[in-house]
Amino acid sequence: MRNLVKNTKNLMENRGYSEKEHKKLDNGQYMKIFERKVRGKTELVQVMIIEGLSTLGVAHIRDAIKEMGKRKIKNRIIVGAGKVTRSAKNEMEDNNIEFIPAKLVQMDILNHKFVPKHEIISKEEAVEMLIKYRLTKDVLPQISSRDPVAIVIGAKPGDFIKITRKSKTTGETIVYRYCVDLPED
Repeated sequence: MRNLVKNTKNLMENRGYSEKEHKKLDNGQYMKIFERKVRGKTELVQVMIIEGLSTLGVAHIRDAIKEMGKRKIKNRIIVGAGKVTRSAKNEMEDNNIEFIPAKLVQMDILNHKFVPKHEIISKEEAVEMLIKYRLTKDVLPQISSRDPVAIVIGAKPGDFIKITRKSKTTGETIVYRYCVDLPED
C-alpha cells in the first residue's frame, strides 16, 4: 500500500499538483487532497486510494462517493486495485469520477526510460500549434483516452498532447497527438 500511496503522489505531481492533505481512513484506505494553480485560481482534486480488493464493485464506489462527498470538491479520482465491475464503472461515470487502475500507478510508467515526456497542452497552446503548422486536429495522429499514458496524465477526448522525445541523433523531437475516445476492444 505504501508504494501505491507514494506513486499516487508522484502521479499527481506529474499532473502539476502538490499534496495539501493526507488522511488514512478507518477502513485502511487513503484519502488525499491535491491542489494546483491554474490561471491564478486554485484547483483542488480529491483522490481516494482503494486497495486490497479482488473486485471493486458498485457498493465500494458508493462508499467512496459518500466519503468523498464530505468535502465539496468537484474533481475526484479513485485509484483502485482489482477487477472493476460494469456497475462500478457506470457509477463512477455518473458521478464524474476519474478511475485510474492501481497497476498503472504501481509501475510509474511516466518514469520508464522508453516512455517520452507526455503533457496536456492548453487550448490556447493547441490553437497556436495548429496555426503555426497549418494543421487541423483531424490530421494529427490520435491517442486513445484509454491509452495507459493518457490515463496517467489525465487526458480526455478533445485534449492535445505534446510528446517530447530525446534522441542521441536528433537531440529533441516534439510531436503532438489528439486524444480521442476509441471504443473498447
